[in-house]
Amino acid sequence: MTLKNTFGEYSFVIKVDVTNLEASVEWYKDKLGLVPQSKYDTPNWRQFSFPDIPGFAIGLNLSNSVEIGNTVSTFVVNDIVSARQSLIEKGVEVEPITDVGHGVQLSIFKDIDGNLLGLRQNP
Repeated sequence: MTLKNTFGEYSFVIKVDVTNLEASVEWYKDKLGLVPQSKYDTPNWRQFSFPDIPGFAIGLNLSNSVEIGNTVSTFVVNDIVSARQSLIEKGVEVEPITDVGHGVQLSIFKDIDGNLLGLRQNP
């Protein structure tokens, strides 16, 4: 996997776990001025873009509990199968690919300190 900005609409998405999705949506809109991207809405996910930062987004993920500091920095790729395989060939343990709704596919892996990182392919 080589990181280049050939990913399409988004090239980097940060996942933030929240316990109250609707309250968090309002907070991120009102307090931070982020722009909702409703085409990615699912019952457990809302995504926001930044008005002046193209290619970067924050996704709010509904969770039963929130561990402070538990975010997932996600690289958006055109071909998640190839990107995952490339990491595996480099000795990185990568979780299986899962469809999280609306055709969005995710695969999670860790850096050497255990920080969560992800691959994401949009439909």
